[in-house]
Amino acid sequence: MIHAAWFVDYLAPVPLAGDTLRFDLSAFLSRVTREMLQARLRKTPQAFGAGDRPLAANITLDETALEVDASALMAANAAVTERLAAGPAGAVDGLRRFLAAGVDLDAAARRFARVVTGGRCPSPASLLAYLDASAQDQALGALKFCLPGDLRPRLAPWFDDEPELLAALLSPAGRSLWSWLKAHELALAAIRLRGPAPAYQGRLRRFRRAWGYLHGEDVDFRARESEPAIDAHAAELGAQGPRDVSAQQRRLREALRTDQVRKLRARRIFAERLVAGAGGDRAARLVSHVLLARALSAHEDHNRRRKMRLLRDLRDLAELTQLHLEVATLRDLVEACGAFAGEEPLVASATS
Repeated sequence: MIHAAWFVDYLAPVPLAGDTLRFDLSAFLSRVTREMLQARLRKTPQAFGAGDRPLAANITLDETALEVDASALMAANAAVTERLAAGPAGAVDGLRRFLAAGVDLDAAARRFARVVTGGRCPSPASLLAYLDASAQDQALGALKFCLPGDLRPRLAPWFDDEPELLAALLSPAGRSLWSWLKAHELALAAIRLRGPAPAYQGRLRRFRRAWGYLHGEDVDFRARESEPAIDAHAAELGAQGPRDVSAQQRRLREALRTDQVRKLRARRIFAERLVAGAGGDRAARLVSHVLLARALSAHEDHNRRRKMRLLRDLRDLAELTQLHLEVATLRDLVEACGAFAGEEPLVASATS
């Protein structure tokens, strides 16, 4: 069964040889977030294109830590580091992997949400496709450990005493997740003050679905995602009246314009210095590393939304199948979907 195979590969205990790295899980509030971290780490070699075998990593029996085969993890990172150092092809491959993983994950999330919000239970295969795509996308974040360590020192002299320009060069071209969230929060506050009640209630419900889950780090998002909690936050933002909300919106727009101007200036300086001081393969490699650094920065920003969106969707599924998200395992959720579809439970050897 494909379902059992996924659990064997990414969640079943495996032997750890040699030295291990230990990650503290005390801040994790649910089993599903701990299991997704293990699946993500096991995905590392495959996500990098550095091997087909999952990385050895286990949640400890008391669930307080995740132990990882240190030599295997370093070998996977070293393979990517070597590829990046060899020329621009390695960075281009990384960029393609970021793009493909994001597209696949967003598509899987949309398919899953359409079914669950319609009051139906997705198939086990659909849920596992979503979990697998999420693990793949999160695993790519480890590419930040593979970027050449001298990238910033090499670029710093080009920007003299303006380090903010170097940060702007390596930042994504688009707006940050925080700026989008803030803009929508202020729009909600403005409608609360000025709009008719039905329009506000409709906007509040849409905000909750699209953005409310970002107010948390784990399953704790549910307390702050409720409509009363979001309404209270909108009231706080608008406590000084419509003019103050408008002023906050104006300051946000000005900050975004300033950020875009800074990014354009940084990119212009980079292009000018590149033409003057580097050529051929050296220039191509440097450009590819800058583009990959930007992609990594964008990935870290998007990862928060995608990780919390998954928890929101699993919350919806848990409610539909009458499970408790704090204690449910990924296997519980998959088997609940299978029960709706009339499938047999997963075999015992596939459990974690």
